[in-house]
Amino acid sequence: MLNTIIKPMLLQPSSTVINKIGWIHQIKWDGFRVLIHYDNGKVRAFTRQGTEVTSRFPELQQIRLNCSQAILDGECICIDESNKPCFEDVMTRFQAKKSESVLKHVQQFPAHFALWDIIWLNSESFFKTSLLKRLECLQRVVIPSPVISVTPMHEDGERLFQKVKGLGLEGIVSKNPDSHYSLDSRPKNVWIKTKNYQYGEFKISGIRKSEFGWSLTKKGQHIGVIEFPPPSEVLKAFGAVAKQIVRGESKDWIYIEPVLTCKVKFQCYTKEGRLRHPSFESFVL
Repeated sequence: MLNTIIKPMLLQPSSTVINKIGWIHQIKWDGFRVLIHYDNGKVRAFTRQGTEVTSRFPELQQIRLNCSQAILDGECICIDESNKPCFEDVMTRFQAKKSESVLKHVQQFPAHFALWDIIWLNSESFFKTSLLKRLECLQRVVIPSPVISVTPMHEDGERLFQKVKGLGLEGIVSKNPDSHYSLDSRPKNVWIKTKNYQYGEFKISGIRKSEFGWSLTKKGQHIGVIEFPPPSEVLKAFGAVAKQIVRGESKDWIYIEPVLTCKVKFQCYTKEGRLRHPSFESFVL
């Protein structure tokens, strides 16, 4: 198990907070999933898809635990100048593979590993151990540092979600305290994520010719592309109007007059002011 690829347990999405009595709630960090393998002071790290990223994050070797061997589950994040996780920064770290680039970005975008589970300890599997007991063990094992921490637990999911919204964080995860750890699966009613989506109104200014895409503008500036198609009846209604307001085209796009407004759900604004993961909600008439 140690130092081998593991496919972790996945989260079930929900549009509302699951605030069941006794459940545990934690902040959902905006980074990428990482499994940390600790073997007598030597550390390796793998993504949920099995990609080893150990050499890309030299700060991993600073981690020290109160045990000989362990496999820990969590998120790799980078905290920006506003004291919030920045997905763009952590992706810059993830994509840096050459040693000179890695060393440069260690200083520019230091990584932190926010942990929320332990599934292996000193040759013992914790897959059939309850979440609550695993978290108690995780607290004992982890030695907090600028590189590593245990994600705090909260009893009131709705209250935590409102706090997350106020801080502009990604969302929360609600968990059944009696649940076991199921590898490579997304069990129902066990780990449930609720994302803190934002909403806005934007103009549609272009239609991608190949795969689906609607270009969005705000005050005349490009702000993102909707890449998930809405229902067929919406596409049909839009097509009937769009063909009457075409103003030009390029190899990849048909441009239309920016007169159609739509309500869009998105995760956040990027550093460049673009929408991250925008999706169509409705037309604004």
